[in-house]
Amino acid sequence: MATQTSTVSNRVGAAGGRRLVLALLLVTIAGLLTLVPAATAQAKSWSIDSMDVVLDIEKNGSLLVEETVTFRFEGSFSYVGRVIPTANLESLSDIEVLQDGRVLPRGDGPGTWDVFNEGDSKVIQVNFALTDASATWVFRYRALGSILYFDEGDELRWYLFDADTPVPIESVRATVRLPEPVPKEEMTMALNTGPTVDREYGAPEPGVAVFQAGMVPPYTNYWIVVGFPKGVVTYQWTVRRVLAAVVPRLGFALPILVFLGMLLTWRKRGRDDPAGAHAKYVAEPPSDLPPGLAGALIDEEANVTEVTATIVDLARRGYIEMVEDKEGGLFAKSVVTFRKLKPFDLAGFEHKVASALFSGNKDVVTTKELKNHFYTHVQPICNAIYEEVASRGYFYQNPAKVRQKWRGLAVVAAIVLGGLTFLMATFDIAGWGYWAIGSFISVVIIFAFSSRMPQRTAKGAEETKKWEAFRNYLRDLTRFQDMATAKDAFEKYLPYAIAFRVEKDWARRFQDLQVPAPGWYHPVFIPTYAGGRTDPSKAAAGLPAGMPTGGGPGGGGFSLDSISDSLFSGLNNLSNTLTSAPSSSGSGRGAFGGGGGGGGFGGGFSGGGGGGGFRAG
Repeated sequence: MATQTSTVSNRVGAAGGRRLVLALLLVTIAGLLTLVPAATAQAKSWSIDSMDVVLDIEKNGSLLVEETVTFRFEGSFSYVGRVIPTANLESLSDIEVLQDGRVLPRGDGPGTWDVFNEGDSKVIQVNFALTDASATWVFRYRALGSILYFDEGDELRWYLFDADTPVPIESVRATVRLPEPVPKEEMTMALNTGPTVDREYGAPEPGVAVFQAGMVPPYTNYWIVVGFPKGVVTYQWTVRRVLAAVVPRLGFALPILVFLGMLLTWRKRGRDDPAGAHAKYVAEPPSDLPPGLAGALIDEEANVTEVTATIVDLARRGYIEMVEDKEGGLFAKSVVTFRKLKPFDLAGFEHKVASALFSGNKDVVTTKELKNHFYTHVQPICNAIYEEVASRGYFYQNPAKVRQKWRGLAVVAAIVLGGLTFLMATFDIAGWGYWAIGSFISVVIIFAFSSRMPQRTAKGAEETKKWEAFRNYLRDLTRFQDMATAKDAFEKYLPYAIAFRVEKDWARRFQDLQVPAPGWYHPVFIPTYAGGRTDPSKAAAGLPAGMPTGGGPGGGGFSLDSISDSLFSGLNNLSNTLTSAPSSSGSGRGAFGGGGGGGGFGGGFSGGGGGGGFRAG
């Protein structure tokens, strides 16, 4: 039995050893196989033995290019590509590829060539099937835009190749032939290439420049310049050159022309009709125009300020009253309750305000209920104000619609001018940046004028002058002196002060006069009695501290000084509430403030044409 067990163990061990050896063999083979592609890739390479370029400059400034390039391939290759940047050229045409003196057909199979755009370059691709061989191709094409024109002379700037070719070029030769035999001393030449490259250039005969270089390392540029006198090449006007000359000037002129055009249009269709002379100050409203209309008449705008002024005016006229309260603890928020006191016999925009305030036949409403709801009524109310100032003959047209029309025109101008800018940038028209700046300024000018285009009639201009005089009175009066009429004056004119945005200035005229507070506004907790003393008897009577027990509807013991901060804080909260919208709809802002208040030649190698390099695969 022991012998059998030992035999079995030996067999198992031998089998395990064979499997281990087999596994190691497979791993070794797999490792060798992974090295085969790497070895193949390392064995595949290419280089350029020579590049001979002839550049014939024609009288009209076009350039005929013929590049004879010999490639050497180690391994299997199927194409070479000649990359020619075209950003600085006006055109690249008449492309041909020759081999052994024969023009190759276009196509995608071996023995053909094709051309395609790649960014700002054209790629001429020759298709073939070669392994461990050399081949020579001739690239021919016509380039326009490589001649630069200056006052003292003209230049050919040509980049044979940029630092984009990943292989060495054993020798490079470029011959430039002018359209006429220009004396050597009147020609200038420059060559820019790698610092380690042996190079020489000169003019072996009149009108001919030759540039030669030895081994050019990978990723090395080769740029040449040939200068010659004016008249050797004639300047040919092309669409691109006309645009290059005109576009920068138009960029400067466009905003000036737009401004002058808008100014003339405003003088004819936006300037108010003339009005006669009027006093600078008027101590009472010049007409029965409601505060909302008066405010819109003066500044040509209707917004939440006019709505708030209308609500305060309705309260002053006895339609509603406002009661302020606080909700919450330490950081309590003000809540205003509106109570309807009598039926609304109103019309026009005032009826819209009252109906929006007490929607659903309510008689009592709070700012909490109005929040995130009333804002939908603000724009219709403002539209009604615009329509009313126009229907009363103060404006030739609805001011909002006039502004909207001109702002729409500005948007159209922005689209058109922006589209032209995009096309100029796409086709790299010289000076398109000036056009872009001029277009932007022009659109801003139209937008700016749009707010000044609503035109008042003669009647509207006269009425505006009168109401401006009354606004000046509310704003500039140093101190109100007539104590007998102080209370009535403050209440009566407060809605107008709000509409004119001078309510703080108006209230300041009544400081220290102990003017009774408005009877339609009941503030939250007031810490002192009218005389400055706390009245504890009110707490015993179940009334809020500071609340008067006597006095008529004029506010009793409350003075304007004691509630001014509360009043204007409450009005500011009201204004914020009227424009408050859910977060998805955006929100407005209140109308009130709170409480109280290279290479050897100068200038580098900009311009010119050619460049790029070669690729193979």
